[in-house]
Amino acid sequence: MHSTESLGTTRLFKGLPEKLVTHFENHSTFRRLDEGEYYFKTGDAPRAFAVVVSGQLKIHRTNKAGKEQVFAYAQAGDVIGLGALTDPYRACAMDCVARAATEIIEIDINVMREKMHSDATLANAIITELSRQLSTMTHLVDQLSLKDAHNRLALWLESWLVKNMPDAGDKDVLIVLPYTQSEVAAQIGTVREVVSRGFARMEKEGILKASGKRVTVVSRSKLREMANG
Repeated sequence: MHSTESLGTTRLFKGLPEKLVTHFENHSTFRRLDEGEYYFKTGDAPRAFAVVVSGQLKIHRTNKAGKEQVFAYAQAGDVIGLGALTDPYRACAMDCVARAATEIIEIDINVMREKMHSDATLANAIITELSRQLSTMTHLVDQLSLKDAHNRLALWLESWLVKNMPDAGDKDVLIVLPYTQSEVAAQIGTVREVVSRGFARMEKEGILKASGKRVTVVSRSKLREMANG
């Protein structure tokens, strides 16, 4: 089986006509990125539309002072490069780096644009995915603008639980976080020291117990209360 044949199982392409998916598979390239390898950097010209097959890509910006803000982690099934479909001449506004060994499927932008203009089902699927990404970005802006850092940390932790452990109960939920405190800080717009103090505060208030990346949520109700604060 050719590596690009997994294209039809991804969120954007699932449900599209088989003939259309096959067309994209025939115009796609399979690529591997090593951990730490950049797929694109701020200012680069758009290179392709890409679907993540495995691994994880970090989409982020770092200011002159070295402070990092993570906008998203693209994982299996996620797509990047949607903006290039509407404006193929706009330079990339963020950096994209492989957080782990990552496999992607690249599709030529011009091939995608041609079909987007002629196939309503594809155009609708792209609009749906753009709306999902816009909602995620709006949620991030809302957090950064309206919540303090400790509330954002609680919301991040509760959101991570909902997404990754949907069957978790309300008490004594053991989590092994896949991120360092610095990486968590970059996702919620703060620094590692604030995240450390946030975990200490939640431990003091009986919300959780933390030891490195191992976190036991003692009270989901208290966690949600802080997240909604």
